[in-house]
Amino acid sequence: MRFLERFGMLCVALAVTSCVSTHPRGTEVRIPPERISQKGYSVLPLNEEGWVINRRDSYQLVLGKYGKNPDETFSLWAVLARLPAFKTSEEFVRIAKEGQSKDTDPQRFKTMKHEVTVYPMKGVDCAKSHMVVVDHAATKRSGKAGDMILETLTLICAHPKDKSVGVNVAYSHRYYPEFPDPKFLEKATSVLDSVQITEP
Repeated sequence: MRFLERFGMLCVALAVTSCVSTHPRGTEVRIPPERISQKGYSVLPLNEEGWVINRRDSYQLVLGKYGKNPDETFSLWAVLARLPAFKTSEEFVRIAKEGQSKDTDPQRFKTMKHEVTVYPMKGVDCAKSHMVVVDHAATKRSGKAGDMILETLTLICAHPKDKSVGVNVAYSHRYYPEFPDPKFLEKATSVLDSVQITEP
């Protein structure tokens, strides 16, 4: 398979959401949205206007949307990647957290919150990560000075047919500290709950 080889690349989506999502250009997502099927998984986008598909191939999907100000962005990122071997759900959670921490550049991002827990999905080993970081070098359309916040809810699952294959789906919001989305967790959870594991 041609999917990403390194687990850290699937873990956090920080680089993707902080760069690609600043340019939400592409095919507009229809309203109401239809389920998007990829190799190994499918996901249902939010029923909101403004979402576009920035990038899509057999193994990766990137959707983006602008917020109320020119620097605010939302993104949905999904990809397949290689997973290291693990034996228990607890070990899987530990691997996920360590991978995300390793992939978070401490010079650019200051971690404010990082929680990883077991995510219940029948017959599938999954972990859910909630991460909030301060982005000291966010790319902005406005040129405005100041840090931004990047909040991401991520679902990481080992494919039941091949546990060396990881399915990663992340929903994120990048915003100025005074303008968080009060419905972030509700929207992000809706996206993660919509994920279905299919043939890899």
